[in-house]
Amino acid sequence: MILLDTHTWIWAHSATKLLSDNVKRLIKKTQTDQRAIASISIWEFAMMVTKGHINVKIDPKRWLNDAIGNSGLRVIELTPEIAMESCNLPGSFHKDPADRIIVATARTHNLTLLTKDRKIIEYPHVQAVW
Repeated sequence: MILLDTHTWIWAHSATKLLSDNVKRLIKKTQTDQRAIASISIWEFAMMVTKGHINVKIDPKRWLNDAIGNSGLRVIELTPEIAMESCNLPGSFHKDPADRIIVATARTHNLTLLTKDRKIIEYPHVQAVW
């Protein structure tokens, strides 16, 4: 199973050209029910829309329904185990709580994280690719 970082999920659903060829290939070859996002990504999406950082061409609730409900994408909920892991990541990792939860989700479920975020890619305690 693969875990899409928030931007990867948004870009993949929006069919932008911002995804790397490697990420496109990984998404394409992974069965739909083996693709996931962390639930915090939904919150990040909502915050980006609210703050005007991204624009979606349709109602954001409909966009979410299409991006999650109609796509077969799995949403991994924030559990006590993931919450604790996000506060106790090994080594040095930056303080962004959403990134910490996404990394903890990948670690807890032993998933490959698809992200363009250099800080995550360079973090040696999670399998992340772009």
